[in-house]
Amino acid sequence: MAENLLQAPERDAIEAFLRQSDSGNGERPSYERLLGFLSGVVITPGHFMPSEWLQPLLDLNGIVFDNIDDANRFMGALMPLYNRVNAARLRNENLCPFNLSEAPDLDVAQRLATEWGMGLHGALILRAEIWAPEEGKARHIPEELLEEVQVFIPFLWALAEPDSIPEIVPDPVPFQRNLLSQGPGWQEDMLRDEWDEELIELFKLFCLGRLGATTSALQRYAKAYEKGVHAHASTLPIPRKSAKVGRNEPCPCGSGLKFKKCCGA
Repeated sequence: MAENLLQAPERDAIEAFLRQSDSGNGERPSYERLLGFLSGVVITPGHFMPSEWLQPLLDLNGIVFDNIDDANRFMGALMPLYNRVNAARLRNENLCPFNLSEAPDLDVAQRLATEWGMGLHGALILRAEIWAPEEGKARHIPEELLEEVQVFIPFLWALAEPDSIPEIVPDPVPFQRNLLSQGPGWQEDMLRDEWDEELIELFKLFCLGRLGATTSALQRYAKAYEKGVHAHASTLPIPRKSAKVGRNEPCPCGSGLKFKKCCGA
């Protein structure tokens, strides 16, 4: 578990920006949601440059800068956190920072874990062609692993958009029979044919309980995806190296920041 990421040194600086932000739907953005988004960026295989994910991250958290100095201060905290998350990935740690079975305050832990899952989902949908490939587009992924991820991805969707649960799982009966029927006092006449608020909340809890397993599957999928891409790339001509970028020069990713404040952090 990457529990230390919840208390990363950059947290205070990032939360200072979040306190001034508005996500646009009346909700206060959270550090956990931002951390989940960064985790999704880091997990996603391929060259996922800041120019592709930075603005969606800012939009998700309602962050708007008044001037370039604010932007530089934010990036000065964000990129070290990004590197910290990536280092945890390289150590093969599960990036999900929550273990709900050990949470001292379960209600708080569930709320924060939901925020993290929402952020993770927000990053993954930016590369839907990787995480939900069309049939035949991911032949280098073991079929069993591909099927596992296709089962887990909707759990994140359910956390991010609970109103979509009836669309994700049109028939609530199997969910009730397979899981709720194991609880004490269950009777067959308690089955409901349609989703209601109580069932939706129970399904969200079900998804939260599998957040760690979901993240593990995503990380294993990403490694397999990268391995397949590299195997294919080894048969292609080796590209010429580009000129070295100075630390004070504009970052080549197109973010508009200096290289040392962005990809060179």
